[in-house]
Amino acid sequence: MSRFTEARTLTEYPRGAHRWGLVLLTVLATVLASYEFQLAPLLPLLLPDIHMSMLGYGGFISFAVAISAVSAFFGGPLADRFGRVLIIDACLAAVIVLVFANLLIHDVASFIIIRTLMSVVGGLMAGAGAALVRDMSPRLSRALAFGLFTIGPVGANFLANFIAGQTLPIYHTWQSQIWITGFLGVAMFVPIIVWLKDLSPELRLRIFRSEIAAMEAEGRRRPSAAELPSSTTAAFAALLRHFEVWLLVFGVVANLTLYFTLQPFGPAMFTDAFHYSPAEAASLNAYFWAANLAVLVATGYVSDRLQSRKPIAIFGAVLSCGLLLWWIPKFGHAMPQGEMAVVATTLGCFLAIGYVPWAAQFSETLEDISPALQATGWAFFGLIARGWVAISAPLTIIVAKHSGWERWIEISLAGMVIYIAAMLLTRPGRAIRARETGEPMRETASA
Repeated sequence: MSRFTEARTLTEYPRGAHRWGLVLLTVLATVLASYEFQLAPLLPLLLPDIHMSMLGYGGFISFAVAISAVSAFFGGPLADRFGRVLIIDACLAAVIVLVFANLLIHDVASFIIIRTLMSVVGGLMAGAGAALVRDMSPRLSRALAFGLFTIGPVGANFLANFIAGQTLPIYHTWQSQIWITGFLGVAMFVPIIVWLKDLSPELRLRIFRSEIAAMEAEGRRRPSAAELPSSTTAAFAALLRHFEVWLLVFGVVANLTLYFTLQPFGPAMFTDAFHYSPAEAASLNAYFWAANLAVLVATGYVSDRLQSRKPIAIFGAVLSCGLLLWWIPKFGHAMPQGEMAVVATTLGCFLAIGYVPWAAQFSETLEDISPALQATGWAFFGLIARGWVAISAPLTIIVAKHSGWERWIEISLAGMVIYIAAMLLTRPGRAIRARETGEPMRETASA
């Protein structure tokens, strides 16, 4: 182990302010990783400049996300074998360099090359951040930690829209936003490269209910270093034989269809379906992300206090379904901006309630299968989520163009119904029962 790696590795489990500081640094890394990819506020300027149509951009999203999904397939097991922080540091450094390379974009070909490289790097670190949050959060605080972690992509959306809204009237070019994104990325990267630390492999393999009590006190089998997957194939083979993983991942990806729509196309939807100006549409989108940010943390806190995951997740999804049933008939009709702001804010709250407990339950399920497979499990989630985005991005544009945005929101509603059904079928603890009665992983880590 190099001196640098050794200095970044903890041999004792962090506690108190130290542990929460590491969680917050992980959140910062996720904000940085998500923020560097933000293009939605720039599209009205960027696409005409490089002569790319919106439909062409939708096709590129599908291609880039598919590449990212393949990359995630390999990145998760790498983070499980070699550590989370090593993958995070290397990928963040590469992404920041590639952000500055965006200034070289002058046509469709250069856009595709640079953004595809970014997608490859982004996929490689897809599972590392969530796995590190799990490492730093005992079960009694798991939902709150994941609520904070989810601030990353949500906060990046809000940050990108807010900064663009404040600076585009001054600088007027999409290149100005790239400079801002790059330099802000460097500023965020400094504390990450200096202070973010990893757990030793031995600590990563332990399961903690609290900072001072290990789960092995309940008589559960303590995992050994031999459980570290020897290859990508071994990691996914050990993970995907558990039906609970399939239920949780496919259910939540269906539920996130609306989220995946609002992230790149939210302002366009408000403009096309309700005839708001671009500035009003951006503001309405910001209401959604701001509310989502606040409720992510609040829901995590409540879920931890009650030590309840599944019922809260289902409750949030039911609330979201009810709101969409009321909202869909309003499409195509004028709505006062104040009323729409309430709808966007409420929708952001409900989606947060439905997601955070799921994240905690999924992490705990992966932990029950094997603590050695956290990053692999989150990479599988990233793989399926990216696969669905690759399919749904062009479909969103096609359906909205030919049948109206309300048809696509109906598809999003169907995804929420699928999520509710999947969560009802989950049985927390099923994975640990299968693990205790089944065979351990036969393949061992190579020397």
